[in-house]
Amino acid sequence: MKGLTGFAVLVVLWELLRLTHALPPTSAPPSWEIARALKDPDLFGATVDTLVAWAGGLLLAALIGIPLGVLLGLSRWADAALTSTVDFLRPIPAVALIPVAVVVIGLGAGMQAVLVGFACLWPLLINTRFGVRDVDPLLTETGRVFGAHGLRLAATVTAPAAVPAIRTGLRTAASLGLVVAVATELAAGSPGLGWYIAQQQQAGQIPAAYAGIVVSGLLGYLVHLAVEATSRSAGAAS
Repeated sequence: MKGLTGFAVLVVLWELLRLTHALPPTSAPPSWEIARALKDPDLFGATVDTLVAWAGGLLLAALIGIPLGVLLGLSRWADAALTSTVDFLRPIPAVALIPVAVVVIGLGAGMQAVLVGFACLWPLLINTRFGVRDVDPLLTETGRVFGAHGLRLAATVTAPAAVPAIRTGLRTAASLGLVVAVATELAAGSPGLGWYIAQQQQAGQIPAAYAGIVVSGLLGYLVHLAVEATSRSAGAAS
């Protein structure tokens, strides 16, 4: 209920700014018109496209970033060999790669998923690496005493102990991935919420454009709640 109060305050503030002409009337439609535009079937389809690209990119990042992070955390040699490459690639904004991705992959969910995966990869990799490095040496030694070595030790002792750090990386990656998905659609014109917002704005359908923005915000909020709930349930289980 407290969260709903915050949303209600935002709506009231929007209406006050609109009625006092602090916001231009031509570009600030009433909140009820924005709410009515939420029923647009095309908006639902755009939301699904964005979620598909986001989920695909996040999964791709997890499949690459978590094992690679474990490797860098366990192997000093691999860490020394790859750290420079990671430090070079990590600051590159995913949206800066849109022209290359469009040429190589083409428009569509595949291109979006790759760019989302690129953006999500680094929080997962870095957090996993530090999580593995911070594992209590006593746990590792205990695992060795019970006969766990090599991959078995990494799978049964190191990786489970690094789960809290991995969850932190997942929370960051999930939110960042959604931002990159919408930004990619907006910049490249690929299907999704970003494309929908741009199209509605160009067509003069301002309430519909704001409806797309509202849905983007709601998706981010729901993703946050889902990841937090998953983290709490995993923590309770452990």
